[in-house]
Order: sequence, then C-alpha cells, then structure tokens
Amino acid sequence: MKSTIIIAVCVSLLETQHLAAWGARGHTIANLAAVEGVPQNGPAFLRAQKAYIGHLGTIPDTWRSPSEPYLRISEDANHGWYTEGFDFIPEPPHSRTEFILRVYDEYLKTKSKDRERAKLLNIRYTGLQAYSIVEGYERIKAGMRLYRALSNPQESGRANLGTIYASISPLFRDPAQVKQMLTSDIAFYMGWVGHYVADAAQPLHNSIHHDGWSGADPKGYTRDPNIHGRFESAYVDLIGVTEEDVLRYVPKEPRLLDDVWRSVLDHSIEARNFTEEVYRLDLRGAFVKKDDAEARELTCKRLGAGAAFLRDLAYTAWVESARPVPRVEPIDQPQNPDNPKYNPAAGSAPAK
Repeated sequence: MKSTIIIAVCVSLLETQHLAAWGARGHTIANLAAVEGVPQNGPAFLRAQKAYIGHLGTIPDTWRSPSEPYLRISEDANHGWYTEGFDFIPEPPHSRTEFILRVYDEYLKTKSKDRERAKLLNIRYTGLQAYSIVEGYERIKAGMRLYRALSNPQESGRANLGTIYASISPLFRDPAQVKQMLTSDIAFYMGWVGHYVADAAQPLHNSIHHDGWSGADPKGYTRDPNIHGRFESAYVDLIGVTEEDVLRYVPKEPRLLDDVWRSVLDHSIEARNFTEEVYRLDLRGAFVKKDDAEARELTCKRLGAGAAFLRDLAYTAWVESARPVPRVEPIDQPQNPDNPKYNPAAGSAPAK
C-alpha cells in the first residue's frame, strides 16, 4: 500500500516532465527493494527511512527539466555510461575530471579528421554515470562515519559529535534529534545515488544504442529513439511491476565489495550485455504485451540487479565507515603538485 502511494505521488510530480530513465515506478521500487534487502548486521536503521529513500529514487530526473537549464547541463551526463563511445579509454581513470579531460583530448585529435565522430566525443555522449555512483557511495560512507561518531567517539577516533553540537547551540541539545538528522542525511545520499545505480542496471544506459540502434544494423533493430521509454517506463507501468516482483531477484545476503570502483564498472558492463536482448524483444513487439513472460523477467531482473547493488553499496559503506580515517602524508595529498601522480591539467592526483 505504501509503495502504491509513493509511486502515485511521484507520477503526479513528474508527469509534465520528459524522463529518460526507469520512470517513477521503476526507480521508486528499485530503491524500496534495496532498503528491504539491508541485513540486520548492516545499517538497519535505514529501514525507518524506506519510504523517503523510495521517493528519492525519482528526484535526480527532476534536475533535468528545461525549466532549470544550468542544472540540466550539469546533470544529464550523470545518467549514462555509453561504454562503446569511449573505447579509447580501456581503463577509466579514478577521477571525474581526468576522464573529462581524456575525452576532450580525443575530441581535439578527431575534430579535423572526422567531424561526425567528433560531435559525440564529449561527456554528454560518453556519460559520467560511474563517477556519480562512486561519489554517491562515498557520501553514504562519510555520512555513516558521522552517525557512528555521534555515540561512539572511541570507535570513530573523534570527539563525541553530540557534545560538540550541544556546545554550539541549544538547538542541538537533544541527541535523538541530532541522530535523526544524520539518519536523514544518509537516507538522502542513498536515495540519490540509487537513481544512478538503477540507471546503470538498465542496459540502454550503458550503450551507444541508448535511443535506437546505432551503426550497422543487419538484424533490423529499430532506430526509433522511443524504444528507451517504451522499455523502461511504459512497459514497467503496463505490467505494474511491484516491489515483490523485484525482490525475487535480490540475493538475500549482501556482498561486501572489495573494490567499489571496479564493482561499479562491472555493474554497468553486466547491464550492457543485455542491450541486444532489449532490441530483440522490442522487434517482436514484446513491450506492448502485458503477458510476455520473457520481457517481464528481463525487466524485473534488471531492476533487481539495481536494487541489489544499491543494497551492497550501503552495506559496504557501513562496514567501511567503522574503519579509522587513514593518515595521508603531505606528498600523497591529491592537491600537492609534488605528488608523483599529480596531473596539473586536473589540479589533482586521481583517487587511490
């Protein structure tokens, strides 16, 4: 019942905007299923924020409206990772800025030789989705570290946050209130990054074939850009995907991610491998048939993959937030020009 109310409200808020993502239903349910999958030995306190996290799943798409053109230009690239479009970067750097510079360098090399290709050598047509996810994960982790510091100063290696706040203003004298604020912060970060995680589970958000088949087309796949919305939004609404449908494809046990950046890249590549399946199903008209079992299974599996990965990111952030903040020597500071890996064009060394 709660899920239905959340989705109805989101649809009402978004119905006048063009959305290029799972749509209100898909994004809301992916976030809800992620919270449902949080284990008892993880950040279980987030379950009380489940409705809020579900609601937030749609919000980044509201930042892409023509009514907010500055925000839209900044936000659009965060929703895609069109991997074949930057095959000249086999190992994306651990830096959003360095990736942007690498793409621009390729544009400079190409613009005089191949004007048509050069038009697509920019971050709008490569995407920055992987960076949005890993940055969002780190926001969650940083928020959880503060949450731990509130009541466990010995564990966090910091002074008690509640005591510090209380000394600043009487507004912070209630520890429960401070804890609730920190919980809301973490829920916001999780709901926000959940949008990009679900996008990355959608095959067409990871391929140059995002809005119609691109290039040679021996199998006769559609070049209609509306395939994107036909699959991820209209079809999701047609079959009325529920949280229970998605949870069938969310493993019970969370994964502790050893290398979050690599896991993010793998999450996107796994989804890209289903791109042709989306086109094959569309070719036989599956996305207008409510009872097509194959199309339904693909949709629920992909939403389940997004929900599971978001849950795993939150669980990993919880575990990692308990570790002490490492001491960084001056030579290793990313902004230090003497750092051996410092890139003057980026003004920083890449993340470790």
